[in-house]
This record gives sequence, structure tokens and C-alpha cells, in this order.
Amino acid sequence: MAASSDNNQDRAIEEALKKFVDVYLQGEKPDIDEFVEQYPKLEDVLKQRIQDLLKIDTLFSTLVQVNESDFENVGAGHDLVGQTFCGFDIVEVIGRGGMGIVYLARDTKLKRAVAIKSLPAQIATDSTSQMRFRREAELLASLNHPNIAVIHDIIEQNEGPDYLILEYVPGETLAERIAREPLKLQEALSIGQQIAQAVSTAHEKGVIHRDLKPGNIKITPDGRVKVLDFGLGKALLSEVKSVETTITQPGRVMGTPAYMSPEQARGKDTDQRTDTWSLGCIMYEMLTDHLPFEGETATDTLARIIEREPDWKLLPNRIPKEIEIMLRSCLEKDPDRRLRDMCDIAVTLENAVIELKYSMQQTKTIESAMTPIKSIVVLPFENLSGDSEQEYFVNGITDALSAELGKIKALRVISRTSSMRYKDTDKNVPEIAKELSVDAVIEGSVLKAGNEVRITAQLIDGRIDTHLWSENYTGMLTNILALQSEVTLAIAREIEIAITPEEEKRITHKARVKPEAYEAYLKGIFFMEKHTAEGYKTAAKHFYRAIEIEPDYAQAHAWLGGAYWVPSIWGYAPPYESFSKGKIAMNTAFALDETCAEALGGIGWIALYYDWDWQKAKESLEKSIELNPNYSYGYHGLAWYWVVARRFENAIETMKTAMKLDPLSHVFNCSLATMYWYSGQYDKASEKQKKSLELAPGFVTALIYQAEQYLSISMYQQAIESIQKAIDIVGRTPRLIVLLGRAYAISGMTRKTEILLRELQEKDRNEYVPPIHFAEFYANLGDIDKAFEWLNKSYEERYPMMPFLREDSSLKPLHSDPRFDKLLKQMDFPK
Repeated sequence: MAASSDNNQDRAIEEALKKFVDVYLQGEKPDIDEFVEQYPKLEDVLKQRIQDLLKIDTLFSTLVQVNESDFENVGAGHDLVGQTFCGFDIVEVIGRGGMGIVYLARDTKLKRAVAIKSLPAQIATDSTSQMRFRREAELLASLNHPNIAVIHDIIEQNEGPDYLILEYVPGETLAERIAREPLKLQEALSIGQQIAQAVSTAHEKGVIHRDLKPGNIKITPDGRVKVLDFGLGKALLSEVKSVETTITQPGRVMGTPAYMSPEQARGKDTDQRTDTWSLGCIMYEMLTDHLPFEGETATDTLARIIEREPDWKLLPNRIPKEIEIMLRSCLEKDPDRRLRDMCDIAVTLENAVIELKYSMQQTKTIESAMTPIKSIVVLPFENLSGDSEQEYFVNGITDALSAELGKIKALRVISRTSSMRYKDTDKNVPEIAKELSVDAVIEGSVLKAGNEVRITAQLIDGRIDTHLWSENYTGMLTNILALQSEVTLAIAREIEIAITPEEEKRITHKARVKPEAYEAYLKGIFFMEKHTAEGYKTAAKHFYRAIEIEPDYAQAHAWLGGAYWVPSIWGYAPPYESFSKGKIAMNTAFALDETCAEALGGIGWIALYYDWDWQKAKESLEKSIELNPNYSYGYHGLAWYWVVARRFENAIETMKTAMKLDPLSHVFNCSLATMYWYSGQYDKASEKQKKSLELAPGFVTALIYQAEQYLSISMYQQAIESIQKAIDIVGRTPRLIVLLGRAYAISGMTRKTEILLRELQEKDRNEYVPPIHFAEFYANLGDIDKAFEWLNKSYEERYPMMPFLREDSSLKPLHSDPRFDKLLKQMDFPK
């Protein structure tokens, strides 16, 4: 009961003090004795507290603050959005505060984003305000540090406001970051360290910030801290003392109450130690998710800053002792007892971050040792022969190990496309493991001398960069498949991954293969991965050669099938010829080896693109994934099946699974972008298409889809630019001629479209042109009958893009015609 009584008395005193301060701020000066008489049981305590407050010089005369509401209407007549100003395209307003409006702009000369800060027109004629504005420019220009937003230029005008051209800092403010979710200890210490380093540099230049707060600190997308707005900075140099007394207006506290030092709140002189206090407040808030001095009003807050201590019990238990000592020193109310040197604070925080990282690394090492490896990547092996002609062989060994490990369902194995991007990389193992989200990495080398092969493999825990195992394997080319199986099973045993009897059988059941056949097979894969018309032709020759030598070589038959049918997807060959040959090769491969995932996958792709046997396509692709849970192209094909079925959510989720196995595949990023686009998720589609082009700037298919997406939202010029880029890479292919013609047609340039139609007709006399391209041309020229004539030819030819007829935006002019519905019914799409 006694404790409850004490709490009630404290609350009553606080309420009485608040009432006194509020009355005082309204301009009245109540008699203290008369005021305390209203609280008979609290008179003595309350009178003493009020007298203590009144000892604080100028507290009540300086509680009026500068805030944004003072300038709510400023700049309304000078809105620059949408204009070009002094070589800058003004995009939008990104801030409006006490000292002006801030715009996001595009520098038309240097092609960069900038922030433009204006002096409000309403106070532009005020000499004092202009002086503060110019001083801000000078202060910023004198500061050069990676954690300080820099000034690029200043634009001064005879009429109208002046402007600062500042570095544009993307990302979120620290205030937004704190509000989003609690910060982890290491993140908070790292942010504090960067702030301290920035402010330390400012102090060395004779500048204090005086308004350090989370809202004035940005965190960029890559995690770098940028301290903004030194507009309230106070020069310490003696020659500007006279200017400062003019600039700091009587009756105003320059700063933000929650982060003000006691001397700043009293209106006293300030030095570097006021920034020390503010940093202490910021660090306390990051570590506890609470302000050190919280009050319902600015008055309450300032009074608590003067009178009270933070609740130190809120600090996390894991906080290093030296950090707690540093914080207590930062928040000493007496400036003489407070830390003065911001550089020392930065060093203390840096050391704490290093020690914490080391401690976490040690913990992680222990945890990793106890956590099983569930994902892996086989990085490109090193060619020890010194003969560049042997690269195909070494790459083939890398691929084979990935494929063999991929048969283990309990293990996620990254596919070839993503793995090969790290060939000759300077990135270390932890970086690669993090980028690919894998637990472990296989590195190694291959030495081929005559018919003898030596494979060296080593297993590295990518989480802690620790070598777990290394071994050499030597064998003859005649027994190369068995040698690969031996290495695969050794890795599986070392990482203690669960292997089913069926999986082990699929890995170990290997027939001998003649060296010449194996080398021809590897050369075929090498050329297949070039994804060009000539590459597919050369690959087919090598696969055919391997089969001539070893007629029962199932894998060679499967890859030969791909070399036949894949070119037709890109319009390189007539469908009947390529798919018919591809089907024979795939069926032969499956007959030779029913566990061959590539064979079943190929059968599924052909059923989808050519046979239009939807059920067979789905079942074959699902079975290929069952045989090889890491067969990324199986998931890729299944995702396109879901597109044909118009189950876009299924398509996207399946495609995401494929990308977990091959995250750096430009083809997969492009496919996912297209699926997002079909489902109406345009922002995500644009993001993935951009990623595809970052991974492969010359990837023509991505440029084509990008152009089609631009056309669908009437961005004709951008579409034409994308098409022209593609033409510069591969020339005037039929598909690109059609796409360019469509762009001209729907943007009203019919004459150019007709010229391109004649070009396509001429090309058709000399090479294969898919009939659907003529259908697209005539559809966009408005000749619907001609369009259907060619579309029916595409149907009869079983052109492989026909399954996606309903999603083809170039054929939209035909959608309302009954003949289009009739064609869809003939194709009998999956329900």
C-alpha cells in the first residue's frame, strides 16, 4: 500500500508541474505561493520543484520551437514539379520543412538523381534566413565523408529563392527503420559507429550538427548511413561568433526536444558535447526501442531531460559493458562530465562491432558444426591441363557432379547456369554461399592426360569458410561415369545427407562408356549452352557422334533430342522436322534408361509445345522432377504448363522453385517476369526483366518481352528502343521485324509497318519464317481475314507458341472475332 501511495503522490506532482508550465507558457506568471496552495498535501515538495525549474535560465522563454507548421504554406507558388530548372528535371517533392522544400530531380547532364533544397519564397527576402541558408551551403561543402550527404552546387538567383543541389540519398530514415522493427545489437552499434564517424569529421572542420535525430539520418539500401541536414550546425570558429548571435533568434530553441542536450534546452552556449548527447539519445533508442526522455508534450520532455535519468534497466542484457559506460557518459547532464571527443566514441563502437562479430562467428561455427548441410553448389572446376581446348571436358565434370548430386531429394543443388557465373571469380566462398543461399561449396580441379583422369574435390562449409573434406580420385576415361559416381557418393557421405536406396541405385548404376563417345557428349553440351542457332546445330552433330560410338548412351540421346527441338522454340527451324526428331531421340533415351530425368523432361516439353497433350506434359514433367528433385528445367517446363492452364499462381510458385535451383539464370528470371506480367503483377515483372538483362545484357528474348510489355502500356518509343537493341545484337530476325512492325502500327506509323511487311515477305522466300509472324503483322494492320489465314497455318503447323495464344498481346485485335474462340476450342486447353 505504501508503494501505491508514493506512486499516486508522484503522479500528482507531475500533473501539477505540467499545469504550472502550461500556464507559464501562455504568457502568465502565476504566483508560486498561490499556485501551490491548491495542493495542500504537496505544497513544500511542489514549491521546491517549481523553484528548481525556474533556476534554469531561459527555459520557459525558449520553449517555443521552430517546426514545419511555421512554413506550411511556403513555396506553394513556386512548385517546380514537372519542370526543367537549371538543367534539372524536377520529379517530385520529397520533403517540406522549416528551411524549405526538397525536390527529387534528375541531373540532365550527368544523368544522376539529386536532391534540390529551396529557401521558402515567403522568407527569401529575409537577410537573416538567407544568411543561414548560405551558411548551410558553406558548411556542407566543407564536409567530405562517406557518411555525410554531400553538396554538389548552389544556385543563387537575383529574383526568387536560392537552391542547394545535394546528393540524393535513397533508402529509409533511421526513424522509419526504428519504427519498422527493433534493431539487433550489431546493427545498432554499426549504425552508431557510422554516425559517430560522420560527426567526428564535422567536428574536425569546426562544425557541430545541433539537430542529430533519427529523422536526419538515412540508411541506404546497401546499409550505409548518411547524416543529413547540417543546416542547424553551429560553427565553432571564433570568426563566425558574431554571425551566430544574429542567426540564433531569441525565444527559439534550434533542434528537436527529444534529442536536445540540457544546455541546448536552456538556451546556453553549445559545443561538440551537444552532439555527443544527441548521439547518446539515438543509441539508447536503437538499443531499447524507447526514447531516454519521453514526455507527452515538448515541455514534459525538456523538463525530464533536465531532471531525470534514463531507465538504464531497459538496455539489452547482451550489451558490452564498455558500450553501457560510453552511453552513460554521453548522457551526463553536466557537459564537463560528458564525453567530448566523437572520434573516441566511434572507435569504441567500432571495437564493439568487431568483438561482437568475432563472438557471433564463434557461435556460428559451433552451430554450423551441429547443423546439417542441406544445400550445395559445385563451382566450376579448375583445368590443370593448361590446354584451353580441354575446358569443355572440365566443365562437363562439374556438370556431371551437379547432376549426380541433384538426384538426392534431401539435398538442394544449384544448377549449372548459376554455378558457371563464378568461373574465374575473385569472390570468396562465404560470399558465393550467401549469394546462392547454400550451406556448402564443392571446389576442385581436373587433370586429363591421355585416357587417365584425376579429379580433386574439396568440400567447404560456406557458412563459416571451413574446409571439411578433400580427396583425390584417379581413373580411366573408359570408367569415367563410375568415377563420377564415386566422387558423388563420397560427398554425400561426408555431409551425412540421407540417400534412399533408389537414389543410390540411380547414382551407382553406371555402364562403361567409350572415351570418344564421352568426349563427344561433353562437346555437345558445351555448344548446346551457347543457345544460338549455330550452337544447336554443332551440338547435335557431337551428340550424334557420341551415339554412333555408343548406341545405348541414354544421356546422349536425351541431349540430342533437346538439340533438335529447342531451336524451334526460338523460330530457328520448322516445328514438324525439329519436334519429330526430338521426340524420337527422347523416347529412345527413355527406353534405354527409365530413370533419365532429362528424357522424361524432354518428353514433357514436347507434349506441351508440339503435341498439345496437356495431361502427358504435366505427368512427364512431374515424373522428371521425381527422378531428379534438382532438375530445374523440369520445374521450368511445369511452370509453363501452369501458364497454359492459366493457373498463374501455380506457375509463379513453380518458377520460383526453379529459381532456387538456378537463381542467376537469365532465362529463368525472364520467364518469371513474363509470368508476373500475365498475372497482372507489372512491377514485379519489370523488376525481374531488369534482373534478366543485368545478368545477360545481350539476352534478346528479354529485350523482346520488355518491348512487348512497353507496347501493352503505350510506351512506344521505349519499345522501339528495346527492339533496336535486340536488332543490333542478332540482326533483323523475323520475330524482331514483326515486333518493330507492330510498334509502328499501333503508334500510327502504318507506312513503316507496310515496308517491314514487305521485308518479312522477302525473307520468307529465303528462310523459314513462322506463319504466326504474318498473322501478327496483319492483325495489327487491321486485315483480320489475312491474320486468321496465317493463324490457321500456324495451327496446322503446330507452331510451339500456339499454346500461349491467349496471352499473345500482338493478337488482341483478333480476340473478339468468333473464329478466335473456335480456334481455342480446337486446341482443347486444360480446364
